[in-house]
Amino acid sequence: QIVEIDDEVQIPVDRADKRYFPLGRKMSGIASEKNVPHVAAIEPRGLISDVVMQDAALHIYLRSVVQVTNTLSVNVSVYYMTLSGNEVRLLGEVKPGDIIRLPLQAVHTPTAELFFSVEGFTVSVSPFIWRELQQEVNISRLLQCDSKDKNSGEKFYLKAVGTMEQVFYEHTTRHTFASSCYDIVLKPAVKLQNCLPVEIVVSQLGLKRTQVFRPGEMFHLSHLSPNRASIVIMIQNYLDKCWVCTKNLPESDTELSVWSFESHDSPSVMTLDLGMHSVDLEGTQVLSLYCPFWMLNKTGFTLCYRKSKKPEKDSSTPNKNVDETGNVIFHPKEYKEPILFSFRAKNFFGKKKAAIRVEFGEWSDKFSLDVPGSSGVVLCKHEGRTYQVAVTNQLTFNSLTKMVIFTPYFLIINEAPFDIQYQELHRSGDPWTTVAQNSSAPLWPIVEKEDKLLLLRVACSPGHAAPFLYTEQHSVCLKLDNEFGGLHVEVQLSEGGTYITIRQYRDGHAPALLVNYTPHNITVYEKENVNVKKLKSMHKMLYTWDNPAGPRVLIFESHKKKEVENDLRKDGIGEFMINDHTKVHWVSFLDGLQRVILFTDDPMLASGAYTVGEAESVDTELVLSMQGIGLSLVNDPEQLEIVYISISNSGIIWEQCKIGARRYKKIEGTKVLQLEECYQRYISEKMVSDEPVVPRVYIDEKVEVDFEEMRQLKPSVRLLRRTLQPGLWASYGLTAHSRRLHARLHRLQIDQQLPLPTFPVVLAPVPPPRSITNEDPSGMKPFIEVSIVERIMEHSKVRQYKYYKVLIQEFHVKVDMGLINALMGMFPQRLLNEQEALDAFQLDLEKAGQPLEALAAIGVASDLKNFYDNLHLSPLKVHVSFSLGGATQLPTFVGTVLQSIGVTLTDMNDVVFKLSYYERNYEFLSQKEMIGQVQSHYTGQALKQLYVLVLGLDVIGNPYGLVVGLKKGVEDLFYEPFQGAIQGPGEFAEGLFLGVRSLVGHTVGGAAGAVSRITGAMGHGLAALSLDKDYQRRRRDNINKPPANLQEGLARSGKGLVMGVVDGVTGVFTKPIEGAREQGVEGFFRGLGRGAVGLVARPTAGVVDFASGSLDAVKRAADMSEEVTKRRPARYMAPDSGVRPYSRLQAEGYKMLFELEKGKYVSTDRYEAHVWVIPGKEVVMCTDKRMLYIEKNNVFGGWQIVWSYLWTDLPEVPTAVNKGVYIPTAKKKVLGMFPTSGSGKVIFLYDEQQKKYLLAQCQRLMQSR
Repeated sequence: QIVEIDDEVQIPVDRADKRYFPLGRKMSGIASEKNVPHVAAIEPRGLISDVVMQDAALHIYLRSVVQVTNTLSVNVSVYYMTLSGNEVRLLGEVKPGDIIRLPLQAVHTPTAELFFSVEGFTVSVSPFIWRELQQEVNISRLLQCDSKDKNSGEKFYLKAVGTMEQVFYEHTTRHTFASSCYDIVLKPAVKLQNCLPVEIVVSQLGLKRTQVFRPGEMFHLSHLSPNRASIVIMIQNYLDKCWVCTKNLPESDTELSVWSFESHDSPSVMTLDLGMHSVDLEGTQVLSLYCPFWMLNKTGFTLCYRKSKKPEKDSSTPNKNVDETGNVIFHPKEYKEPILFSFRAKNFFGKKKAAIRVEFGEWSDKFSLDVPGSSGVVLCKHEGRTYQVAVTNQLTFNSLTKMVIFTPYFLIINEAPFDIQYQELHRSGDPWTTVAQNSSAPLWPIVEKEDKLLLLRVACSPGHAAPFLYTEQHSVCLKLDNEFGGLHVEVQLSEGGTYITIRQYRDGHAPALLVNYTPHNITVYEKENVNVKKLKSMHKMLYTWDNPAGPRVLIFESHKKKEVENDLRKDGIGEFMINDHTKVHWVSFLDGLQRVILFTDDPMLASGAYTVGEAESVDTELVLSMQGIGLSLVNDPEQLEIVYISISNSGIIWEQCKIGARRYKKIEGTKVLQLEECYQRYISEKMVSDEPVVPRVYIDEKVEVDFEEMRQLKPSVRLLRRTLQPGLWASYGLTAHSRRLHARLHRLQIDQQLPLPTFPVVLAPVPPPRSITNEDPSGMKPFIEVSIVERIMEHSKVRQYKYYKVLIQEFHVKVDMGLINALMGMFPQRLLNEQEALDAFQLDLEKAGQPLEALAAIGVASDLKNFYDNLHLSPLKVHVSFSLGGATQLPTFVGTVLQSIGVTLTDMNDVVFKLSYYERNYEFLSQKEMIGQVQSHYTGQALKQLYVLVLGLDVIGNPYGLVVGLKKGVEDLFYEPFQGAIQGPGEFAEGLFLGVRSLVGHTVGGAAGAVSRITGAMGHGLAALSLDKDYQRRRRDNINKPPANLQEGLARSGKGLVMGVVDGVTGVFTKPIEGAREQGVEGFFRGLGRGAVGLVARPTAGVVDFASGSLDAVKRAADMSEEVTKRRPARYMAPDSGVRPYSRLQAEGYKMLFELEKGKYVSTDRYEAHVWVIPGKEVVMCTDKRMLYIEKNNVFGGWQIVWSYLWTDLPEVPTAVNKGVYIPTAKKKVLGMFPTSGSGKVIFLYDEQQKKYLLAQCQRLMQSR
């Protein structure tokens, strides 16, 4: 209850929302009594109820329509102008992060002016007028407060950003003009973050105030005016020098600029070029001072970096050598901090390369610096030796700086609790190098051989282990003849280095435990080794290799010196004769981490140990089967469906096969529908009938089938097969000693549901080649298939995976900027506060300071390991297409990275990424190791191919596709006859026919496809030349909507050719008039220029598009694979409702309205209903404003109007007649000599349900007109 006006307001609190309640005329009356001026007196006054759910409690705020939020780092005082108009009154002080809700008397004042001030400064010179937000949704004002100390000359600047938000009116879900609230957010005008690893000092030119920024810190520069102030930035102690730069703050539209710092601490002036990134984030200009590259030297040598062969005048370097001062930077081995590496201003935003050298040796080949996420090795020669230096490139959190880390390519990591010493084989004169316990040391090989061997020993102990190979990935147990027993060595290879990890011997490290459970002695020895060992009867021994660098094959000696070989890696079973009469069985199996070789004369014991879990029946089985599922991603506030993700089944497929043949052919056309209808009737009768049902059925007059035997009997005998693969199927089986998982995802598709998408289908499997489709006409290969068999070992935590395979079919990904921006709009990026920005930067600094061993992704020894007999993850073949799709800008992160390396991202069409498979056989891996290896395996390949295929080449179409097309055709011809031959005696000719047809199709289709893409890219460039955004949009929409067939494709291309000429000529006259209407005299002359350019560009683009469209139509006809289409039309969302259950009828109707006359009515009318008159051809549609009769344009595609009437023009409600629905279009004429019966139109509808539905909709809409 509001006491002052004696009024009550009922506030709903059942959901968290904001509502507006008018306070009525009594408030206006009170205002009049107080002599409030007219504007404020008649202004509607209201109350905002803001219901918020916070910490599991409901908070209800009752306030006026205006509130102020303070995001500054200081307290702000808020004032309002009183009724007198010449005096301000203090409302209160708002702390950083707090909100002040203004009272009614402060809001509804004559001027609606608000003022702000901070401690030590006066009230802002200019006000913020909140009432201006009623005309503009967003307003940003720069406010200035002068210092109270007149001698200081300082000023305080802040940004007041006002936004209008529409809220619900009272208890309804409507928005009105009055039901709005206004939020004013006080923000810093300028923020600066120090993205350098050194301190900087910032001050304003002419003022004494300074601010110290530690690495990563972000502060408000409250005393600087954006775009006008000159600031001085000083780096006080970098390379024992002081560097200074004085410059104006960058313009708001300048995103990246170069700031040159100078040092006068040496005989010649030295320059360090750094970058300044400027971006407007929510009204605040955020500046980031950064260096494009941090060079980190972890090699143990002094490195030199060279950025250009030509000497430069100025460069940051601590060296005084005149010859090398210009273009070489020295990085001493003692200097552990990053060296700031950049290029001079004119090359700062181009593609950048560098070379390095070790000490004063030879320079390496140049390597690219603009490839974050990649790694490799460079060769440096010095004093007759070749040093392999690994280069790892990482992107920092802010995406502006790349860390380039130089490490030894070979690294020894000692995880043993004692010191280890190493020496290269054949270098006995060299001293042994010590690696302290739990540390690492570089290995710089001297031996030039490809196969490099290493000797190890425990420090201060006699004897060393046998040499092992460290240029191949493996693990081995090395024998030591002392109290330490042995060492376990694991060698891991990657593009970024080779890591040799040494651990103390533990149980399970030995390659095998040999157990002789026979009454005979057994002789064993290594292949290519003379050391023979006798394993006594009923004894066991741990065995490791005498020659780890050898073939690693253990031989059991049988009767008459026959040899039985075993590599001690995998499970197995076998037998051999120990003498003339006795047979010995051997079996290899895992016991925890230890491989065991058991010799026994009991065949049942050997068989039991080997087949445990293999022949067991499944005790428990869980099966999941789903025909399909769909997920719709909707932006509810924007009333927009973004994507639709669907998992779908194969559909019902009928196939037939000749008797004696093996290949089934797919049945198509109406015969499939007839077969399925009869089959369903037969199944239904069989289920409900107690008597036997006759399985023989006539499908039509000629065709007879037997559903019990699944045969066609007439007109010719054929075998029949009916298949239906579920969308998602999974089976989980459990036995006493094993787990089994088999899962299939038949088809995954992601559709873009935004209006006028460049690519309607974002992700879908690529149809298999025609040869495979005919081998299996049902096309039953699932998109993703997973098969896992795990052996359960009692008394052991080690999991043994006998079989672990994942197979993913070829698929395409097609993305445009419209989709990316829509997805980013769903999850808006939040601006990092000062502490979050500092924490993120500190993580990068910690990475830069990590020791060498931290760079190796080595699993901890205590990590639980699993054994994989056969681990195979399939190769990935992905067709990637990307389109800017009319977007004005890229996302901030992508745009910044590309701009910093000087690359312009353009449209790309069908760029193929081929990522090789990942496979491991008979290896121990922890889960962490496996995930890390798989990630680096696929992402490393993808990044490299991205840099080469997308950013390194100027892709205009893809001429390589021409070669691929021809080659693929030849491959089909080569393989299909072979497949046909093995499938049945009579099938060879058919297979040969398929191969020939495919060769013709690929040759024509490949050539047409490549040329159409090249001409398509040319047409895009010419359309851009026309400088007409509307023309470019219409052209893009036309190209992105694929024609239904070859005839429509050629017709539309011809229309584009003609319209290009027409538009070009008419544009000379229309463009100056349009320009004058929009921009006055200046616009007239701009339009004149555009018309003149368009006169040439549009007809030319039309010719090129004609060629591209015609060739594309030829390719579609030549290619026998079907075009992938969207699973369903975009969801229709009525303006006055939220998300409702999907209605295909409404979605199809809205799609037709959207396509009608190129979208002419979609912005003015709201779809209501439609009824098909001739399915697929003619339809009657009702909108909230009119009734339309539309038809499909068979030549050019799309929909066109036959006739339409506004509801207000119809004199009477439509009525039902025998043939359909009568629409009266004119009143009956009753006066005059010849009265008329009126005129109208008849819509021919014979379905009574359709009649009733259409009449009901007409009646409803005419009543509400």
